[in-house]
Amino acid sequence: DRLTLAAADGYRLSVRSAPLAEPVSEPLSVIVPARAMVELARISAEEENPILATVTPDQNRILFQLTNVVLVSQLIPGNFPDYEQIIPRERKTRTTVGTSDLLKACRTAQIFAREGADITQLHIHPESSRLVVSASSAETGDDETELKATIEGEPIDIAFNVRYLIDVLSVIDNPQVVLDTISPSRPGVIRPAGEEDFTHVVMPMHLGQ
Repeated sequence: DRLTLAAADGYRLSVRSAPLAEPVSEPLSVIVPARAMVELARISAEEENPILATVTPDQNRILFQLTNVVLVSQLIPGNFPDYEQIIPRERKTRTTVGTSDLLKACRTAQIFAREGADITQLHIHPESSRLVVSASSAETGDDETELKATIEGEPIDIAFNVRYLIDVLSVIDNPQVVLDTISPSRPGVIRPAGEEDFTHVVMPMHLGQ
């Protein structure tokens, strides 16, 4: 009896699950507009009581009942893509690093990466337990930040859109974050260390030779 939220665009996927306050009689899957979820997050920031979500019998609308507010949203018809197939089930390298350290390094790299489509490279070195975050700019030069990390597996150089990394690292409150990678051309998987209820998949960026 869990609630699973999944959101995706063409470059990333986030999946978050949480236990329900009360069990439901049967499974249900609906597509809620992103704007409605953003508004729900805003108005429920200080809500102390459980939120009651009700789908109308025709499955055209969903109602979120808070203590003093009821939010009603239209539902999007159709079926959400099978996101489970997008999440890689294997890995060749697992990197565990401080969340705030990596976030700080990415924010610094973003200054240099803006001119280059926000491309930021992660150089993962298991033999020396180092994660190097780098970005380049013709105008402002090069940036490189070296972080200590716990690394299992093979060395790898992989590039991501740094804005996507900043977005996910900004919402992880665990002091450690895990990055699983397979190859420079396969998606990376980011999770809070020791937690399985949040998974973020991000597509890599391909560098011209």
